[in-house]
Amino acid sequence: MTAAGDLRSHYQVVVVGGGPVGSLTALELARSGIDVLVLEAEPHTTDVPKAGTIHARSIQLLTRRGHFAAPDVDAAAASTTFHYAGVWGLEITAPPGEGPAIAGIGQSDLERLFTAKLIELGTPVLKAAVVTGVDQDDAGATVTFTHEGLTRTATADWVVGADGARSIVRRSVCFTATETVPTAAALLGLAVLDDPAGAPRGWVRTDRGWTVLNVNPSGLSRIITFDLGGPHEDHRRPLTAAELQQTVDRFAGRPVPFRHARSLSRFSDYSRLVDDYRLGRVLLVGDAAHVHFPLGGQGLNLGIGDAIGLGWRLALVARGQAGPSVLDAYSRERHTCAAAVIANVADQRERMRIGADGDRLRHELDVLLRDRDRNRALGSAISAQSRPAPRALTHAGPGDFAANTVIETGTGVTDLIRLHAAAGNRGLLLCGNAPESARALVDTGWRERVAVVRARNLEADVLVRPDGVVAWSGVWGDGSELPARLAETFGGSAARARLTSAGTR
Repeated sequence: MTAAGDLRSHYQVVVVGGGPVGSLTALELARSGIDVLVLEAEPHTTDVPKAGTIHARSIQLLTRRGHFAAPDVDAAAASTTFHYAGVWGLEITAPPGEGPAIAGIGQSDLERLFTAKLIELGTPVLKAAVVTGVDQDDAGATVTFTHEGLTRTATADWVVGADGARSIVRRSVCFTATETVPTAAALLGLAVLDDPAGAPRGWVRTDRGWTVLNVNPSGLSRIITFDLGGPHEDHRRPLTAAELQQTVDRFAGRPVPFRHARSLSRFSDYSRLVDDYRLGRVLLVGDAAHVHFPLGGQGLNLGIGDAIGLGWRLALVARGQAGPSVLDAYSRERHTCAAAVIANVADQRERMRIGADGDRLRHELDVLLRDRDRNRALGSAISAQSRPAPRALTHAGPGDFAANTVIETGTGVTDLIRLHAAAGNRGLLLCGNAPESARALVDTGWRERVAVVRARNLEADVLVRPDGVVAWSGVWGDGSELPARLAETFGGSAARARLTSAGTR
């Protein structure tokens, strides 16, 4: 890690929060050559019983960015069974050539992976650095923090708040947010079960409440209870092992003894979504921007999408290659994604209610899950694949996710994921039409931001962002929207590009 004495006074970007989302954001920036400082309040990575599910879209994003190994492009579609509102039978499918539909990787493991890569790059990561405030003006921002009993400051061109649900960055800069009050109370902990074989496994609903036990016969089991009857009387009161034991026994209707309880916490269905992810020179990612009932394993995955959606854009802005409007595009896109998650977890909560209303909604859910098309649509929403990739890349339109496919280049055969990983922070302009003309266009202002690839097996041209989203598709030529889409997505002047490239065709 980094010692305070090794720090400078100014950085292009300061990331507050070194958890999985903050460290991934910093890594995306550092790999793009941005000067980053990471400030993390905890002295070391802690293993907590949260966020152990990485969904399909997160896997697809992380492979494109080179953080996970690229799958075999010829691999078949992968499917798995998941739960919705505590009911198993939801089908989640990843398209062919995209890897698994779900990966069981904990947030602590991701944090260690990304932090290790940051250290390899020489990016300073200061642990036990507690941020106390953020101030900003037109020229930049100042982050005040304490470390080893001393108050210190660091200035930056940009600050990213990745410091969780109680974000000091969000509060310091006065981000406004839309909130919903809690209506449910949940308890969480790790413990050793006295009788693992006899414990109620998985999601169990009784007429008193829910128990969710991920049973580990030889170690710590994760224990969760859901009380949909009302919120905690005092959600900040520390949870004790005795209270968790009493609640599990009451909801299960019989003793479920355990010992050595740890990592005890409370949570609820309270939700908060900031109205804008950017305020001046300060941006938010992860739980600093959005909080919701943790059903369906979607919170960490939202944060992964935030980190990757912000990283390549902020790198452009920090280098002076694009204006702040690209950051506003980040805010709009991620706000829409978070609002959809908050809506679906609210739907799950209602279907988990105890009583006649919950019974009726769960019956509707049973009918829905038996309908294959509706089941798959719901599974796509949970796994952030609600806008599926078209089967043929050239059929993709702006906003579609470009599925992995074989690309026949001028030097050999590869696939889209490997092209993304090789391009780093650059977008891809895949040319099935006129690669030299397109290359001349890109050379007018986007050479460092977009890699031009001759794609012999494509019938049209496709511009793909570093996060795999299609920015434009069509045939490059007179009257094409490509210069405008390049400028909109990666910064620069579309008018200048048209004038310059007119003489090359």
